[in-house]
Amino acid sequence: MMKTIKLIPISLLLILCAASCREKAIEIDSLEKELFLREEAEGIYKNGKALFLFNQELHQKAVNPKRIQYRIQTDEQDTCLNVIMGAIPETAGAHITTSIDFRSPGELISSMSHLECSRVSTDKIWLWNSGSLTGLILKKSGL
Repeated sequence: MMKTIKLIPISLLLILCAASCREKAIEIDSLEKELFLREEAEGIYKNGKALFLFNQELHQKAVNPKRIQYRIQTDEQDTCLNVIMGAIPETAGAHITTSIDFRSPGELISSMSHLECSRVSTDKIWLWNSGSLTGLILKKSGL
């Protein structure tokens, strides 16, 4: 009987731990976010539309795992997306601090903000900022 009583608190603790480790529900609070979450191509999105998508034939990509940095740019370097993350999110619902620097003719986004990891697959993460309606899709390989 004594062993059963000791197992009850341990069982409750394990259940609570498992419940807290599950992915959080992601709120779709805008049409732009809904459109973004349907996308699959690596790059940066704003207001539900692609701004700059990685094309292996036209762009260079670099990843620095020590800095958790992801960068894509044109061969001419006139358009560049540079992202430095505070951490690599493992599950949807996680929030991370991220520095984004995107430069393109006629477009400049430079910010440090909290992004929500809104979706995770085996090889990609979807990061979203509801305030600026900006999203990033990044490949996890190399990070």
